[in-house]
Amino acid sequence: MAGDAKMKRFDCGDSVDIISNLPGNLIDLILKRLPLHDAARMSVLSKTWRDIWVMHPRLVFDDDFSYQLLSKRFLKKNRETQLYEISRTISGILLAHRGPILKFQLYLPEDLPLHHYSDTIFWIKNVSDSGVRKLKLFNHAFSPYKIPSYLFSCSKLTNLSLIGCQLTPPPKFEGFCNLISVMFVDVTITADMSFGAQLEELDLQYCTGIEHLGCHLKYYSNLTVLLIVECGEVDLEWFECTRKMEYFSLICKGPEKKLMDVDKLFNNMPRICHLHLEGFLFKFSEPGAAIMKRLIPTMETLKFLYLYDVGFYDFVQIQNILCLIRISPNLRHLYIDLEPKVKRINGMNLAESRELMVSSVVQYLQSPNLIDMILNQLETVKIYGLVESAELYFIKLLLASSPSLRLMNLSNITTDDPAEQLRMSRELLRFPRASTAAEIIWT
Repeated sequence: MAGDAKMKRFDCGDSVDIISNLPGNLIDLILKRLPLHDAARMSVLSKTWRDIWVMHPRLVFDDDFSYQLLSKRFLKKNRETQLYEISRTISGILLAHRGPILKFQLYLPEDLPLHHYSDTIFWIKNVSDSGVRKLKLFNHAFSPYKIPSYLFSCSKLTNLSLIGCQLTPPPKFEGFCNLISVMFVDVTITADMSFGAQLEELDLQYCTGIEHLGCHLKYYSNLTVLLIVECGEVDLEWFECTRKMEYFSLICKGPEKKLMDVDKLFNNMPRICHLHLEGFLFKFSEPGAAIMKRLIPTMETLKFLYLYDVGFYDFVQIQNILCLIRISPNLRHLYIDLEPKVKRINGMNLAESRELMVSSVVQYLQSPNLIDMILNQLETVKIYGLVESAELYFIKLLLASSPSLRLMNLSNITTDDPAEQLRMSRELLRFPRASTAAEIIWT
C-alpha cells in the first residue's frame, strides 16, 4: 500500500511529484548530469519540471543526443529526412528555451553534416544573445563548418572549443574580453584575431592560419597552458610573453621545421612544469655546456618532460637533450619517442652514413663528464621505439644516475633478429642500477 501511495504521487499531470519537492540546487544538479534527451523527458513529470527544463542553462547536443534521436524516431528514414528532423528538434528546443544559456555544445557527426542547413546560423545567434559562456562546436564532417559572425559578439564567452571549423573574424573585431580557455582542432583561421588578455589555456592542434594569432601570443602574458601540435610554421617571436607558462607543448612535423634558439625559449618560462617538445628543437650548434650554465635558474620547476622523434645519431641533439635533463633537478617523469629508423631515402643508404655519427654519440654517453650525473627525483622513464647501441648506453646512464627510479618502460623496441634480442636483454640485466627498486618492463 505504501508503494502504491508513492506511485500515485509520481504522476505525469500537474500534480506534485516527489522529485519536484527537492531544493532547486539539487534539481539543477540532476539536470546537469542527465543527457539532454533524458532531461527533456523529465519535463513530462509536472508543470514544475517543464518550467525548470525550458530555463535549463546548459544545452548539450552531443553525439549521444543525435544517436538516441535517430535510433528511436528517425532511423528508418532517409538521410535528408534525418537531417531535417534533428535540425527541427534542436531549433524547437532553442525556441522554447527561456533565460540564459550558459553552456552550449553541438556535435555534428560525419554522416549527418547539419551545417549544410541554415538553422545552424539561428542556433549560434540564439546562444550569442543568451549570454553563453561555454561554447563547443564539434564538426566531424569532411568540409569545415564556417562559423557565423554572431560568435564574435559573445562578449561573455569564457570557454571556446571548436573542431573542424573555419573562423573569419569581422574587420572591426577587437577580440574576446573574457575568454579563459580555447581549444581548436582542425580549425582554419583566415584573419588576424585576439582571444583577449584573460586567456590562460590555448590548445591548437592541426590548425592552419595560426600566424593570425601571433600578435596575441606576443603581447599577452596570462597564458599558463599552451599546446601547438602540427600547425604549420611556428615563429619563436610569438613566445616572448610566457612568464606564467606551466604547460608547454610544441610539436611540428614536416618540411616547414625551423631551428630555434631553445635556451631563449626556456628562459622565458620560469614556472614551467610540463614540457612536450620535438627533438628537432635541439638541433642547433651552440655547445650544450654553455646552454646549461644559462638555464640552471629556469629548469627547477620542470617535472614532466616528453620528447618526440629523438634521433640518437645526432650528436648536438643528444648533447643538448642531456643538458636539459641534467639541469632539471626535480624531473620526475621522462618520455622519449625515438625517431623511426629509416634505412633508405631516395636510394641512399642511411644506415652507412649514420654509423659514424652514432659512434660519436656512444662515445659522448660514455664520457667522464656524465659520470657525476645525478637525477634524484626521476621516478619513471618510458622509451618508445627501436633501441640500438646508442640508445642502450643512454638507458645505462639513466639507470646508473636515478636513485629514485621505480619504473623504466621500454616499448616497441624489439628487433626481428632473435640473437639481437637476446643480446640486448642480457645487457639490460647487467646494467648497474642506482635504485634497488627500479623495474624494467620490455614490451
